[in-house]
Formats: sequence, structure tokens, C-alpha cells
Amino acid sequence: MENNVLIIHHAMRKLETLIQRSSLSVEIKEQTLESIRSVDVNLVVSICESASSPLTRGNVAYLLCFLARIDTKVIASIFLVEPSTVYTSRYRLNRRCNADKKLQI
Repeated sequence: MENNVLIIHHAMRKLETLIQRSSLSVEIKEQTLESIRSVDVNLVVSICESASSPLTRGNVAYLLCFLARIDTKVIASIFLVEPSTVYTSRYRLNRRCNADKKLQI
């Protein structure tokens, strides 16, 4: 569990850096940062622990964005990827973390 918490905090710091460096407007950056910070870390830990295989820092960063309900286009801008990549990541995380379908990521 401690390892998951460290990965989550590292992913959160990395995500904050990516958001600050993105080309998003200041208002969207602030809203996005606020949303990310409001995500319940205990929920993320429980999802990480229930995953079929360990999540990488990148997986956790995407997971934080999905749980914060950030728009797909904003996530794509943050990670400098196409929106289709974000959709694929969401699908794969759902498969990996959600065998029982209790939580829709």
C-alpha cells in the first residue's frame, strides 16, 4: 500500500507540472489543478490495489484525470496526445481495474 501511495503522489506532482507547462488557458489550468487535488487518494489506492496488474505512474496520472472528470480534449492537451489515445487509455484502465464493474472510470 505504501508503494501505491508513493506512486500516486509522484503521479500527482508530475501531472501538476504537465498542467502548468501545457498550452491551456490559465482558467482551465486552475480548474484542472483543483479537480486533480480534489480526488480522494484512498479511492485511487483501492483502485490500484484491485488492478489485475500493477499500475505505472502514467496509468495513475490518467486515472487521476478520469476520476477528476477532466474533459478528454483537456487530458489530450496535457499529455500532448490525440484524444483517441485518451479513449484507449480509459478503456484499458477500465479493463485492468474494473473486472467487477463497480466503478466506471
